[in-house]
Amino acid sequence: MFSELRFQFECERRVFDVEQSDDSVLFHRVDDFEAEFDVIQSQAETDEAFAARLERNDLTENGVPDRNLEPIYDEVMASESGDRAREYLTEDRQATKVVYQVKASASQKDVTEDARTLAADARFDATATGDIVVFRALTEALMESAVSSFLVAFGLSGVFLVVIFWLLEDRPSLGVVTMVPITVAIVLLVGTMPALGIAFNALTATILSISIGLGIDYSVHVVHRFVDEYDECGDVHEALLVTLGGTGGGITASVLTTSGSTLCMTIAVNPILGEFGLLTGVSTLLSDITAVAILPLTLRGWVWLFE
Repeated sequence: MFSELRFQFECERRVFDVEQSDDSVLFHRVDDFEAEFDVIQSQAETDEAFAARLERNDLTENGVPDRNLEPIYDEVMASESGDRAREYLTEDRQATKVVYQVKASASQKDVTEDARTLAADARFDATATGDIVVFRALTEALMESAVSSFLVAFGLSGVFLVVIFWLLEDRPSLGVVTMVPITVAIVLLVGTMPALGIAFNALTATILSISIGLGIDYSVHVVHRFVDEYDECGDVHEALLVTLGGTGGGITASVLTTSGSTLCMTIAVNPILGEFGLLTGVSTLLSDITAVAILPLTLRGWVWLFE
């Protein structure tokens, strides 16, 4: 028990007094944090008998008692400062909380990174926490999940198209061809976000998966119509003209209605809904553009390579 209690004081007083760079968002002087040690010092200032006991047990004269720690803790807990002390020390006295100040102008990312660095530099086990750190960790987890979901959806969609075109047309390579404009549309969408002032985060990352679904619809219609026309006339140029003149016009009309309805969300009071509607509308437009502009070129290349 002695070593455990001694650890509490060592952790509170010394372990977090670390050297940090001038541009750190955390204030790194000892006076800038609050912990159980501050409660004990406050109690000593108002209780002369407690202050004398604290001084008698401070063998190194550094403000931290070196012996009889358990009675000191018991006295603090039983005093008027007990409720405040319990805010920083767990019931089993195995862990303590240190409240560190941060600059108000610091971003969530900077605060989280500096807090984690501070915890990693501690000579004992320490974990960075707090509303900002927890929210940042949650955002990072959601972002990782969204990106992973997108990659899985993209891969499974490609495999599904290859299998379907193999079974229906005996041309599995058309599945790869269909994914080309979808890939281009997603790249363009990600590149458009900074221009629109929209950050790439866990919410906006979900639009990528939606883009796959939208892009597949339009591309499959074009590819399937092209195959029918090409098998009938045998001329790639003629097949593309008929395809774009018929199916191309139909999917463009569909895109205008879909994107128009989603773009109406930009007038929503909630900015999150506005961004979601804007990106969905842009994604729909890009899927149409790549289906009627990039896909015909890809189909020409497919005919040259495989037919």
